[in-house]
Amino acid sequence: MKIKLTLVVLGILACAQKMLPPSPDRFPPKLVEVEVRNRTKINVKFNEDIDPENIIKDSFLIIALNETLTIKEISVGRKSNVITLITEKQNPVQYSLQAIVADLAGNWAKIRTRFYGSIVKDTIPPRIAEILPKIGATKLKKNIRINIRFSEEIDTLFPAKWILLPKTLANRFTSQWQSDYKNLSLTMSDSLGSDTIVYFVLTRQIFDFEGNRLLAAGFTFFTSDSVLNTKLVTGKVTTGNRPVTDCFILFAKTTDTNQTVAIIPTDTLGTFSIQIREGIYNVIAIADTNFDHRIDLSNKIANFNTSAETLLIEVYSDTLKQNLDWYLR
Repeated sequence: MKIKLTLVVLGILACAQKMLPPSPDRFPPKLVEVEVRNRTKINVKFNEDIDPENIIKDSFLIIALNETLTIKEISVGRKSNVITLITEKQNPVQYSLQAIVADLAGNWAKIRTRFYGSIVKDTIPPRIAEILPKIGATKLKKNIRINIRFSEEIDTLFPAKWILLPKTLANRFTSQWQSDYKNLSLTMSDSLGSDTIVYFVLTRQIFDFEGNRLLAAGFTFFTSDSVLNTKLVTGKVTTGNRPVTDCFILFAKTTDTNQTVAIIPTDTLGTFSIQIREGIYNVIAIADTNFDHRIDLSNKIANFNTSAETLLIEVYSDTLKQNLDWYLR
């Protein structure tokens, strides 16, 4: 009888132990490592995830004997235990880093550590890691959202420039950078009309904090319809037998208005591939090769029929030197 009673008591205790709630996190985050990536980027790593909503920029201070290093941006990346600091150009001296951070449970920690400034310059240009909607997406009618994710933090002091066709959509989208400075979102709250194809190009007027320009223009297109009723057109743009890598190809209706309805950028080989409605178009290729916001090279192809499927365009010096918007009118 005593043995049975003991077993019952032990069983109750075991069940009660299993039902105990997990112990809450009462320990503040601990600094694991300060990784100086280059002269403008520092990763501060912790032993647990950091709360991005409790990042207090004014609590971060980087000082040396005779200077205070300006911190331009602070963000928590995809690895939530890492805080990335973007600074002005560092000197090869010892710095003291002070900050106050919190974990996801609300435990605060004061950190104080030292590191040596780097003289390594970041020479890698940012690239576009992803654009959504994906090329050729269908059935997009309401609450349209275009998301661009970059490979690294972008200096948002340089305003991004993009092209949206049909042009009537240009002022219907609003833009916002996320707090990590790697994601740009364009949103439109109202609806697209039926059977509308939207073409989107993000130009290379994008820079990281070292001034490296975006590697290549971004591009996607999507439709409000349930299927794509389009024709594939491929091509290449050259000048003097050399590929033109920073070029836009515009497709305009062959009507009195000559309205531009589609656009595609060339890739790093000077080639392009676009889905466009079957028909006859006036096509113009334009390029701003020195990024002074004026077109340097251009050429117009009249009455291109999409049944030809391939466009080979040779561009020449453009004496008009107009800006991109002039050609999109």
